[in-house]
Amino acid sequence: MSLIDGSGLFIVEGTPILYHKPSSTILFSDLHLGYEQAMAEAGVFLPRVQLRRAILTLDRVVMGLKPKKAVIVGDIKHAFDRLLKQEALETAKLLEWLSSRGVDKVIVIRGNHDNYIPGVVTKSGGEFVEDYLDVDKGIVAVHGHKKAEFDADIIIIGHEHPAIKINVAGSRVKYPAFLIVPREDGGTIVVLPALGVYQTGNPVTLDRSLYLSPYIREEGVVEEAVPIIIDESVGSLKLPPLRELDKILG
Repeated sequence: MSLIDGSGLFIVEGTPILYHKPSSTILFSDLHLGYEQAMAEAGVFLPRVQLRRAILTLDRVVMGLKPKKAVIVGDIKHAFDRLLKQEALETAKLLEWLSSRGVDKVIVIRGNHDNYIPGVVTKSGGEFVEDYLDVDKGIVAVHGHKKAEFDADIIIIGHEHPAIKINVAGSRVKYPAFLIVPREDGGTIVVLPALGVYQTGNPVTLDRSLYLSPYIREEGVVEEAVPIIIDESVGSLKLPPLRELDKILG
């Protein structure tokens, strides 16, 4: 699905992955590798599926598109205060797997969870970027937890884990979603859904103050924001702007 006319950005159907065709680049965010170990230390035991599910999704994308570059738009790992063993091992495995599938360059942009990980990224053949990455002229990728100094028409962020709740057969079902947010200056913020399977998402809202990213809180016209829900079985579905969707969904 084409995202913004003339941008070269496309949603890879049914996935939380963005494709920039002119540079042959896939972009995704918020894997939160190591989440299962962090939860186990807190007494909650979850199956270790985060990396395996991410690779299953990426495998279809990489085999189909054969991208030259992969950009992880922050939060490749989960723990704030240390580097967990699972985080280090799975980060290395992911980067090595991407390289083995023909991806020439893997870039990790720092997210708010990405402390203590740069050395693992570089030793595994990747590049670690502290602030933001120029994807193309006028297009910048940044995790979104804090502002950086750049000039861009399109800002691609993660951090928010956007989702939409919809009534399906009498039950409220949560779908991860891209969120296309117009900016007050005329530009656009593209919010990526989380790739991590346990990061099910935060429901989008008309209340701008409730968003995590200062880009949305300070610049976003959330009433005109357009969600695009993703699902492996049905693909990608563009919904009405939030001001209209709020009346429909209540």
